[in-house]
Amino acid sequence: MQIFRLKDYKVIPKLNIEMSSELFKLEQYIVNHSCDIEHWFRTQWQEHQAPFYASVDLRNSGFKLAPVDTNLFPGGFNNLCETFIPLSIQAASIAIEKICPDAKKILIIPENHTRNTFYLEHLSCLCNILQKAGLEVRFGTINKEILEPLNLKLEGNKSILIEPIVKKNHGLVVNNVDGSSFRPCAILLNNDLSVEIPSILENIDQTIIPPVHAGWCTRRKTQHFEYYNAVANEFASFSGIDPWLINPYFEKLNGLDFHEHKGEEELFTKVELLLQKIKKKYDQYQIRHEPYVVIKADAGTYGMGIMIAKKAEDVLSLNRKKRNKMSVIKEGSKVTEVIIQEGIHTEETIEGAVTEPVIYMIDHFVIGGFYRVHTTKDKDENLNAPGMHFIPQPFETSCLMPDQGRPCDDEANRFYAYGVIARLALIAAARELEDNS
Repeated sequence: MQIFRLKDYKVIPKLNIEMSSELFKLEQYIVNHSCDIEHWFRTQWQEHQAPFYASVDLRNSGFKLAPVDTNLFPGGFNNLCETFIPLSIQAASIAIEKICPDAKKILIIPENHTRNTFYLEHLSCLCNILQKAGLEVRFGTINKEILEPLNLKLEGNKSILIEPIVKKNHGLVVNNVDGSSFRPCAILLNNDLSVEIPSILENIDQTIIPPVHAGWCTRRKTQHFEYYNAVANEFASFSGIDPWLINPYFEKLNGLDFHEHKGEEELFTKVELLLQKIKKKYDQYQIRHEPYVVIKADAGTYGMGIMIAKKAEDVLSLNRKKRNKMSVIKEGSKVTEVIIQEGIHTEETIEGAVTEPVIYMIDHFVIGGFYRVHTTKDKDENLNAPGMHFIPQPFETSCLMPDQGRPCDDEANRFYAYGVIARLALIAAARELEDNS
């Protein structure tokens, strides 16, 4: 997958269509009532513990602004603007104090595909944040094929040392060359556990963050969006908006086998009904776009196992290549469950290329974000695909608070609104993890 980062890129995304009156009212409310909103968020965080970190993919169609995915094992810290590193360090310090107040050492467990250069750059940035928050950091792998320390080179004379981990006295340790061992106070997972919870992570007395049940082997997108649906309704009641403006419709389907054509008729029916439901909303708001749905593996990641349907018949006419693409995801996991999610057109572009914002959080703090850009995709396609690139949040301020002296659709104010919607997804994730612990 070709992924690259453009440094010091200051182009601001352009919204290509005139914003609908309803969405404009929403942005206006968010900017002008930020004190009320921040108070509402504080009451939520008094009741719920935010995940240690998360990223949320958003889409802005000009008539709708909503999350389409929430990642509890975010990569891509290397794509964030370096200006906001101090904010990240402060947020990480607060998060660690809550989870493990006496923490001095932390072990990061990365994904198994550790030779991906861009992922390694992400690990280096994450390590830098935690080290500056006062932690001694090591990387330990659950990849059984790595039996010796693996030193991986990065640009600028940097490197990442990935080491095997062993279980000792009900805890995970990394053995040192001198015979001693590094025993962390906490384990930070940056591995989304797509296949299973490894036995080495079971029955240990160290704090694991996020908890192992946040992994895709147990977590489901549909479950997350059920929680988000509740949060969106609460926020809509609080702010007096139509919750549909910030909430994508979705359906769940189990028992699929794309190779064997199993479950296709039921998929056809669910897609048809969801498209009709979306069309009614489009008619209500006089939206001229063509409705579409995104069918995704319910436990999917890395943009794998995704297809677009603009009519129900699309799911009955898949060729072999598309069936193979939808049948398996990361590490060969078979797809039998999908989320059928309302597609949200992205009307933001950078120099003509479609783009979508990705918001990053540590604890309950927005620490920045970037724009995912794709030069060969359309506004109704998946941008998390080969050929994408990233542009860091190009603002001089952190956008943690809006500037009420500037227009509501000012770019920095808009990014603040993005942070509000992303934090709604974060609340949903917090409740989801609590209820499934």
